[in-house]
Amino acid sequence: MRYIFQGLHGYFTLLILMIGEGLGLPIPSEVIMPYVGYSAYLGGISLYLGFLIGTLGSFIGSLIAYFIGYKLGYPFLRKYGKYFLIDAKRLEMLYYWFLKYGDLAVFGFRFVPELRALISYPAGIAEMSLLRFSLFTILGHGIWGLSLSFLGYYFHSQIDYVVSLAEKFGIYAFIFVILLAVIYVIWRIGK
Repeated sequence: MRYIFQGLHGYFTLLILMIGEGLGLPIPSEVIMPYVGYSAYLGGISLYLGFLIGTLGSFIGSLIAYFIGYKLGYPFLRKYGKYFLIDAKRLEMLYYWFLKYGDLAVFGFRFVPELRALISYPAGIAEMSLLRFSLFTILGHGIWGLSLSFLGYYFHSQIDYVVSLAEKFGIYAFIFVILLAVIYVIWRIGK
C-alpha cells in the first residue's frame, strides 16, 4: 500500500475519520495522524493541509459532542451515553474532572487516548463558553495532530514504530497533564 491518504479522496476520508474520532468513536488519531505525515512524505497529500483537515475534523466531532451534552444534558447522557460510547461511570469521572479543572481538562484530555473526545460531553453539560471550548479544543487537537503528523513525515521509514510510539506517548501525555493540574491547584491554593 503506497498511500494511506491520496488526493481529494484522501482529504475527505481523513475529515470523516477525524470527525468520528472527535465524537469519541474508536478511531485513534494516534494511528491516523502519523499516516497523514507518511502520506505527505510520499506525495499523496500536503502535510499542512492534511494536518489542518485532521484538526478540523476532530474539532467538528468535538463540537457535535459538546452540543449533545449542552442540549440533552447529564440525565440523557447518563441513560443513553452508551450509544455514544460513554458509559455512566466514565461520564461521571469526566464530569468530575471537568468541574475540577475546566479549561485545563478540555485542553489536557486532548492528549489522552480513549478520553480525548469524551471530555467534550461534560464541557457541554456544564455549559462551558463555546469560545473557550473552541479555543482549548483546537489548541489541544492542533498540537496533538501536528506532532503526530510530523512524526509520520520525518520517521516515514519506521511508520509502524511511530504509530506504536504514539499510542504509548498518550499515557505519558496524560501523566504530564495530571502533573500540570497538580501544579495549578498548588499555585491556586498558594495565592
